[in-house]
Amino acid sequence: MTGLSPARRHWLRLAGTLAALGAVLAATQMLRGRLGIEWSAESIQSTVDGFGVWAPAIFLTITAGRQLLALPAVLILTSAGLLFGTGLGTLLGGLGIALNGCVLYAVARFMGRDWVLPRIQSRWPQFETHARTAGPPFLAVDTAHPWGVLTPVYFAAGVSGIGAPMFVLSIGPAALVRAALYSFLGANLLDVGSPDFWIATSLIALAGVAPLAHPGLRRRLRAMLEPGESAQ
Repeated sequence: MTGLSPARRHWLRLAGTLAALGAVLAATQMLRGRLGIEWSAESIQSTVDGFGVWAPAIFLTITAGRQLLALPAVLILTSAGLLFGTGLGTLLGGLGIALNGCVLYAVARFMGRDWVLPRIQSRWPQFETHARTAGPPFLAVDTAHPWGVLTPVYFAAGVSGIGAPMFVLSIGPAALVRAALYSFLGANLLDVGSPDFWIATSLIALAGVAPLAHPGLRRRLRAMLEPGESAQ
């Protein structure tokens, strides 16, 4: 590709990446069908548990590529509690979510930060500034929050100026918080109505609404939304 323009090289790289992702997606969907993984924590548990001593490694692999298997984080983390209990489920679930975030971050960088970022900044001029200042705390809160949306946020972080070490520091400890909430729920999922089950569901509900009580967070969220609103 030595004689090609930068724009042509970018489009070829993007097309190659998308083709590779499409092939991987097709293969993983076939694998999911062969394994019989369904949209339930119990299904993930029964599938992973069948690998015996390899169950933790298989769980981490499934979690790191969960988008390709169309498995939401809630099911993954709840199944961790079913499989491994609250303690180990928290550790493996948090590590899995952090690995998944790093994969998405790396994909976004590889697919062309230098090409995508100028187009974002043309519509949102303050994107890079807000990403560097409010980005890391927002990543931490969004990751720890039990209802936070992860995939597009991690892609956006990969496009932004947030460095890889800061990204890992932002999501790593926070992923353990989210994992702990759902692992505790998963560990008590087969005992619906027990005190621990209601404690787990109450903790998730409280964690869901708690961040909105912080005035600094509300100011940061407004600051991140204002440029987008003014550009409309």
